[in-house]
Amino acid sequence: MNNANSKNQNFLVAILLTTIFMGSSFPTGKFLISVEHVPPFLLGGWRFLLAGILMLLWSLITGGFKTLIPESAGDKKKGFLLVAVIGLLQTTGTMGFLNLSMAAGVSSSMSSIILFTNPLWLAIIAHFMLNDKLNRWKILSLILGFAGVVVCLGLESSRVGIGLLFALLGSLCWSVNTVITKKVPFDKGSWIFTAWQLLLGGLCMLILSPLMHESYNTVHISSWGWIWFVWIVIPASVGSFGLWFYSLRQRGATIASGFLFLVPLFSTIFSVIGLHDKFSIQLVVGGLLIVSSLFFLNKKEVKKDGSRKWNYGK
Repeated sequence: MNNANSKNQNFLVAILLTTIFMGSSFPTGKFLISVEHVPPFLLGGWRFLLAGILMLLWSLITGGFKTLIPESAGDKKKGFLLVAVIGLLQTTGTMGFLNLSMAAGVSSSMSSIILFTNPLWLAIIAHFMLNDKLNRWKILSLILGFAGVVVCLGLESSRVGIGLLFALLGSLCWSVNTVITKKVPFDKGSWIFTAWQLLLGGLCMLILSPLMHESYNTVHISSWGWIWFVWIVIPASVGSFGLWFYSLRQRGATIASGFLFLVPLFSTIFSVIGLHDKFSIQLVVGGLLIVSSLFFLNKKEVKKDGSRKWNYGK
């Protein structure tokens, strides 16, 4: 087997495991929140705090203390400020709203579909803030995506509809976070960046938990509950991020990002198998519209000189 084929196989294995682990986090979180009754912010806080600590410990062992200090353009204060802001947006905001969504009764499959509409909102924000203008494919993707969200929101009960709005707010937080990371440099690489934002975002969720009157006695959690909590911390958090960064090094952001559309698919499959979720017309129609919109958002645009440019669906 030549080196190119070996590299391709390694990439495919890594990116598939990444999407499988990411997809598994939705039904796992749903199980812990709905079956084990773990409060959403308390669950997210411990999940991401522990994941961030494990990632920083790995960096400390492999690279030494200096590798842990966040810096932005050589400035440590700006580095800490950046990871704190991203932690609030990406971990506390995105994942906090996601957990609130599932606590409100939204299925894990539906919440994953809504959360992964973030490239649509990012395309709109990028048009105004990143000078990445909308074109016909992006406009078509936005129309399809909005239609999919309307179907998902419009056919739910009022309680679950509020839960879907939480998922949508989480998706918007993810989009704003992406814009900030594109505009503000970070010197230490994606692994350290992710570790700090997970740790700080998780710490913020733990601070907010008692303010939201959350409480939980761990003696009530079952053996399966502990198993799935360990899973959501290590494979579904640390493992998925580690494999994601490996995939980015192998093939780049454009190709690797295209596989993220598999995450809602795996989430739905695991939800049907593990949580006995049922397919519905609303899930199928809304999901297909959103997946189609993401496909067109990433469609290559042929320029006048014959070259091709990827749309901003990264």
